[in-house]
Amino acid sequence: MDARRWRGLVALVRDAVEHGSRAVEKVQLETAGRPFGILEQIPAVAEPTRVVHVIHDATVSGVHGVVRAVTRAVGTTVDVVLRVAEEKGHQDAGQPRE
Repeated sequence: MDARRWRGLVALVRDAVEHGSRAVEKVQLETAGRPFGILEQIPAVAEPTRVVHVIHDATVSGVHGVVRAVTRAVGTTVDVVLRVAEEKGHQDAGQPRE
């Protein structure tokens, strides 16, 4: 597979992870928000529930943020590797093979 196709594949995977992660994060926050919302209306457990809710939401968002950041970093790394490989290929093209 040539570098152009690899770049296309990397972009496709990167976009799938980005959009998939955002969708899953939204569903996780909304799903957890329902029971938290109910518990937050009960005076005896409202305050600790709010604390746990904030921690939960921050953790979910943080994990998905890291997934997206790592995906971007991997995509950038692959792009650099492909560029170096292309440059090396062009250099080698002018060299006789041993």
